[in-house]
Amino acid sequence: QAQESVGFSRKVVSCAVCRPRRRTGSFLCWDFSHSGFLAAKAKPNMANMVADEVEVTVRKMSGNVVGVVKVSPGMITWTLKEAIERLGGPAPSEQELVAGHEILADNEPAYNAVVEDGSGMIFVITVQGCPSCNGPCSCSLCKCEPQFGLIDYYGVCKACTKAGGHSSNCPFCRQCFPSLCGLDTHIRFVHEAEYHGNEWNTNRLEAHLRKREAGDALFPAMPEEGTFLDARCGGLLPGSEEAIAAAMAIVK
Repeated sequence: QAQESVGFSRKVVSCAVCRPRRRTGSFLCWDFSHSGFLAAKAKPNMANMVADEVEVTVRKMSGNVVGVVKVSPGMITWTLKEAIERLGGPAPSEQELVAGHEILADNEPAYNAVVEDGSGMIFVITVQGCPSCNGPCSCSLCKCEPQFGLIDYYGVCKACTKAGGHSSNCPFCRQCFPSLCGLDTHIRFVHEAEYHGNEWNTNRLEAHLRKREAGDALFPAMPEEGTFLDARCGGLLPGSEEAIAAAMAIVK
């Protein structure tokens, strides 16, 4: 016999513990400790539950607590990542959140995954993110689906193995580079104050330099022909009327 209660769907049967206490008939028991309640059949009844905020403890994989955040209905994972950043966590683009055994996608609701997991805890993993995209990267050469980690540190797309389809933009000036390695190197020498003033992630370039000293470092790939022509056009869009007019003026 099945019965519904607010918030949970429970299947109950005659309780062998409580039945001897009654002289006649069966007795339906709701005591969790009794064998008559089939605990394995209990599951959240989302239709009957009243949506409310839930508090979740955020931990690193080492077990250290980052803080406690409130997850509200309709909150997507990216918004949750921003809340974790405000607690002192890594930038949203450098976070990967795990609830139970599930990695949370940025544009999907985080609330449902947290409630279904039921542990009141999520783990944050620090990954190498893209400071230009501040989210999943895309490649203009192969038009593949945007995703995290698509472009490696040296500018190569893992889908088409080509460079030049992604731009790493300098936040301190208007220059852009086909690789994050090139951008880090630019900021190190051109924007020294920002590089050494805790305004930029220096770990990437330092790790690259250590590998280079050990003789096992890669080098930025050459971008595909026809890409990154800004310098040749004085910053104008290649093929635009402004670029053509500027080129004609130089010829005259």
